Amino acid sequence: MSGLRRRDLPEPAAGAPGRRPRRRPAGPAVGIVGPGRAGLGLALALAKAGVRVLGVHGRHERAVPRGVRLSVGGPPPWLGEADVVLLAVGDDALAGVVADIARTGLLRPGQVVLHLSGALTSAVLAPLERLGACVGSMHPLMTVSVDPARAARHLRGATFALEGGLEAVGAADGLVRALGGVPAMIAPEAKAAYHAGAVFASNYVVTALAAAERLLVEAGIPAETAREGLLPLARATLENVASLGPAAALTGPIARGDAATVRRHREVMGADERRLYDALARATLALAKEKGLGAAAEAALLAALAEGRGT
Repeated sequence: MSGLRRRDLPEPAAGAPGRRPRRRPAGPAVGIVGPGRAGLGLALALAKAGVRVLGVHGRHERAVPRGVRLSVGGPPPWLGEADVVLLAVGDDALAGVVADIARTGLLRPGQVVLHLSGALTSAVLAPLERLGACVGSMHPLMTVSVDPARAARHLRGATFALEGGLEAVGAADGLVRALGGVPAMIAPEAKAAYHAGAVFASNYVVTALAAAERLLVEAGIPAETAREGLLPLARATLENVASLGPAAALTGPIARGDAATVRRHREVMGADERRLYDALARATLALAKEKGLGAAAEAALLAALAEGRGT
């Protein structure tokens, strides 16, 4: 039933000549459901941090990094042994996985179950809480690479948003600190706002960079050259935000009150790009005012942004 990808080979006895006693990692034993980006990245990161990772469980066989024990089909073979169960599955699959685990009858009272969703709260784990589990969530404020080794590197030192019951949050806090990360407590009702902020900082940055690349290509720059040029610009911008804060790091035509340049930009854009540009420009005005943009310059910028609306 375990479906392990490799067999456990017999090992010499602990007292055999030339063999040192194996030291088990201290702390809770962790099992992970979901061999996707987050699950495999966390498995590698936690193991490197000295946490005992019992395995990663999925529905089907798949390639996993060396050192990760994969099991497939049925209930996870380590479910009754794990002190902490991490559910690293998509939001749309989470309720079904919870129901499957509840039906196994293998959970022990006091076991900790945590999911990794950024948008959902620990309420989705209520069926397991009714069985005596301590439930919560821990979401990494980090984009997760398709490469498990790179994902593990990014997860070490990341900030994690924690919410749920006291025991579950305490266990999550310990795992985050083992990773060298920063635990951040949030209330369940704040989860949507938190996740929206994460989307702005990650997903919509990608959208803005894609729009920038399209405009550079339209200007005659090859796509590869455009991307190679934009990425250092984006990195330098983030470094400025890290050292100065958003308002002080702001540069460009909105910060300068340069309405003529804004008009020229809008004239060469298609309707979709202009709508995105206008929305970001209006949001940027608040930062520019914080930096010292005057009322007359703000009015001129708003007038430029209002020209040709709806086209």
